Amino acid sequence: MLQRCGPILPHEDCADDSKTRALDTDLQEPIEGVVRALTQMSAARAVTVRTVTQMGSPMELAAASGASEQQCAKIARADANCGVCAVALRTGQIQITEHSCTCVRELAHSEQSGQQVVAVALRHKQRACGVLSLFLDKGETATKLPTGFLDLLPALGDLIGTVMENSRRSSADVRSSVMQERHLLANEVHDSLAQHLTSIRMRTSLLRNAVATRDEDRATQYLEEIDESLAVAQSRVRQIITQFRAQMDAPRLLPALEYAIEELRSASGVQIELHCPVHEPRLSAYEEVQVFYIAREALTNALKHSQADCVRLVLGENSGSYELLVEDNGVGFDDGRAADHGHFGINIMRERAQRIGAIIELQRREQGGTRVRLTLPARVATGEALE
Repeated sequence: MLQRCGPILPHEDCADDSKTRALDTDLQEPIEGVVRALTQMSAARAVTVRTVTQMGSPMELAAASGASEQQCAKIARADANCGVCAVALRTGQIQITEHSCTCVRELAHSEQSGQQVVAVALRHKQRACGVLSLFLDKGETATKLPTGFLDLLPALGDLIGTVMENSRRSSADVRSSVMQERHLLANEVHDSLAQHLTSIRMRTSLLRNAVATRDEDRATQYLEEIDESLAVAQSRVRQIITQFRAQMDAPRLLPALEYAIEELRSASGVQIELHCPVHEPRLSAYEEVQVFYIAREALTNALKHSQADCVRLVLGENSGSYELLVEDNGVGFDDGRAADHGHFGINIMRERAQRIGAIIELQRREQGGTRVRLTLPARVATGEALE
């Protein structure tokens, strides 16, 4: 019988799907399928997959076959320093032993029945992140396993470990991205509105004084200034909402850029050209999203600040790296204030570029106008994961 087991405390129901799992939901079924197949192939009494927690101990039971719910609950959070599993984690080598441990005692028929344990580390880039354990009845020793079975286990451990660790890192990247987006939004709201709100408060104080002294001319002037500041603040809020609501409206980068350009072209009336001599870039989904937002921010800045009548976006490949250019024929920028170009837009683009290991530059064009250049190094362009 296959049990679904997550990171649960002893005496809790390990089959309760509402519990937080040691594995992502998308991985649960495949890992359970592997555990079930190993149980059948080896005739094992039980097979378990454990993951190492961030603190190292205890390990969390991710999946188990051949164990009852009660047994799962008791071995769900075994000590990472206990028994043969600990040796496999520490050495990275397949371990076979008849020594008793907590799990062996829980999974045995009785206190007198012996078991043999086969344990192999789950590894990612030579680092142990869990352990796969097979619990065999003493009569079904490891020497009776199918030919080549023991040779298969280390490779299987590396495969499972790599899949689980990549999934964990992907989840961590998503959480980090959400926190960074919140940070950017908080900065944008603060920096964009603080000045206007401060101005309104100052004018309100002056207005109160003018009303108290019955100075109608000054009161009218301050009311007009307050109204103007409120209008600017309201406009900026709308811009922020539009910016942070913007999403990729297509599953891949190039169609998403085409949709974004068409939207901006219609809203601004400015000619926006797209040139892409390369096929769809070979980027991860996370990299595509960051490149999309950088391109959209650069286009928006050009439309808002350059006074250009033509903006061009070019996505090409140069010496194994991808290069994104956003150019306009506008008024250009003051070299001394390049970091502040587009208000805080360039800082946002730099933060996004840093997340994917890319380089972004702001340049003055010889023909006039501004060029934003984003370069993705070859190690990113080829899809190599960033550490």
